[in-house]
Formats: sequence, C-alpha cells, structure tokens
Amino acid sequence: MDFIGKSLNDLAQQTLSVPPLYVAEEGEIRRIIDENETFTIKAFEDIIHLYGEFPLDSKILAVSFRSSYGAFLSAHFGVEAMKKAFEFFKVKAQEQITRIKNAKPGMQYLVVLRKN
Repeated sequence: MDFIGKSLNDLAQQTLSVPPLYVAEEGEIRRIIDENETFTIKAFEDIIHLYGEFPLDSKILAVSFRSSYGAFLSAHFGVEAMKKAFEFFKVKAQEQITRIKNAKPGMQYLVVLRKN
C-alpha cells in the first residue's frame, strides 16, 4: 500500500514529520512477542479478506486507516495534523483505487495472547 506512505509524505512536506510505518511479518511478530516474555501466544491465525467481502472505495480505506493510526497521529502531532493526514490519504487512495482493487486479497492476523 504505497499510497499510505505517499499520503504521509505529503503531510511531511507540509512541515510536519511523521515517523516511518513498518508492517511486520508473521515471523517478526512471533519473535517480538516471544522475546518480550510478557505474553504467551495461544493462537495465531491468518484472516484473509477475499474480494467482495466489503465494498472497497477510498472513503472506506480512509476510515480504516484513521481507525488504525488516528490516535497515534493525534497524540504525536495533534488533531488538526491527523485530520489533514487523512484528507491526503483519501486523495491518494482515490488515485490508487484501481490498483488496489486488482491487488491480491489483504491479510490480517488474529493473535490471542495470555499474559504470563
């Protein structure tokens, strides 16, 4: 999802700095949890979103992105910067919507942890 980075880059060019976002792979997530020793992994399953499970448009992508990163951006840069970031994101998502629709289905993980 290059357009997420491009949206944040647009925001950064407006005199704001945004820390880089990194999406960890399954093995990295497992290793981080194991090394931390605070939790034990009880379940780790793939959740695969097939085409057509939910309508895919720039507004839904922007809302999803806001729900994932809104609190982080607000805490670090303020509510106004967060709102502006999502306006940039929505524009970039609209520009990339055809490419996104042709991409492989997205995948998320369901991770169940037990506190040690």
